[in-house]
Amino acid sequence: MRPNKKLIEFSTYDPTKDSRQISIKDLCNDIEEGKIILPIFQTFIRWNIQKAVELFNFQLFGKAAVSPISINLIENVDLAVNQVAFVDRKPIEKNSLYGKMSVNDGQQRLTCNYKAFVNHKDFEHIFLDITKGEFLINKDARKKGQIPVGIIYNNDDVIFKKYCKSKNEFQDFDIVGLLTDVRKKFFSYYYIVNIAKDLSDTEQQSWFDVLNRAGSRVTDVEMDLVDLMGKEIDFYSEYSLPFYEKLKEASLEDLFIQKSTEVTIPVACLNPAYEVFFNRKHSNNFCPIASDRKPKLIAKINNADDVRHLFTMTLKAVDRTVEFLEKKNMDLKTPSNIYYVTYLIGFFIYAQEKEITLEKEKNLIEWYNNVNFSVKGDNSITRKFFTDLIAILD
Repeated sequence: MRPNKKLIEFSTYDPTKDSRQISIKDLCNDIEEGKIILPIFQTFIRWNIQKAVELFNFQLFGKAAVSPISINLIENVDLAVNQVAFVDRKPIEKNSLYGKMSVNDGQQRLTCNYKAFVNHKDFEHIFLDITKGEFLINKDARKKGQIPVGIIYNNDDVIFKKYCKSKNEFQDFDIVGLLTDVRKKFFSYYYIVNIAKDLSDTEQQSWFDVLNRAGSRVTDVEMDLVDLMGKEIDFYSEYSLPFYEKLKEASLEDLFIQKSTEVTIPVACLNPAYEVFFNRKHSNNFCPIASDRKPKLIAKINNADDVRHLFTMTLKAVDRTVEFLEKKNMDLKTPSNIYYVTYLIGFFIYAQEKEITLEKEKNLIEWYNNVNFSVKGDNSITRKFFTDLIAILD
């Protein structure tokens, strides 16, 4: 019997020995200097502001350390998966990857801490409230005893001190001392960093999947869209997040029944825009439904301006859809399925800037109130609904 060579090699290899303790301050400095980067397949994973607040409170009050960060140290650039800069997500040239640290697990914690470190505008509503004894979100005027997270955790000590001097309630010696202690704890908070070296594309993705089975996952759709990063297009911030936020402001967010639909639905809604922009006759499998999504097709569009034009067309149609639903509230049934919304988005994409006549509006309302997306059956029925809808424009 011959033992497997791989088994022999790895039976004595201990990856846990290459772990380091690195402070938040040093990690943030490494991000600032471009030493810490991201594999391109992680570009879609983002935390909301509430998750950031939870991390700040856990780092300040937690009785256990935050879980480790996992990093792939790149020494053989030929093995490395494509990488992007940590904050702006811009692609990094292959020949400049040597010695960089590619984050495999922990990018949200690092991003969160770094944004406080540089007083990023995304965190302008996060404050440490001294009287309540916690970090919280306040979108109204700052209350007495509140200090922005981007000030108390700011990299520049002068900015912190000037802010304290400008607020009467922070000039008390004990209060300033307390804030200084909180600030020092943040900078000296240590993360355990587990380091691997020279993972190939497949190995880094495999490691990422194992680490994130219970957390954020990169879906197949998101993987299909990573080529957009090579065109310096951030699908998340430029399109899918604004898409979701527009519907959330209209109290329609509950129609996204799964987290993954926050990406798949916006992708599917690009289908009508694709057909209109490229002057194509409507195909049955180009409906604004999740099963018809075509991320690879969108990612293959060579011209970045064309992709952004599709985004703009669709987001404008989202605005028209929301306006229509709100304006005709008394005449329309409450949408019980996201497709009531996505089909209207598709309709307004086909309508483009045209004024909808009273007759067509009447037909649109009639279609909306009579169509039933809860009917079980194959997609041919659902697709016919869209054919009937856009026929109203003829």
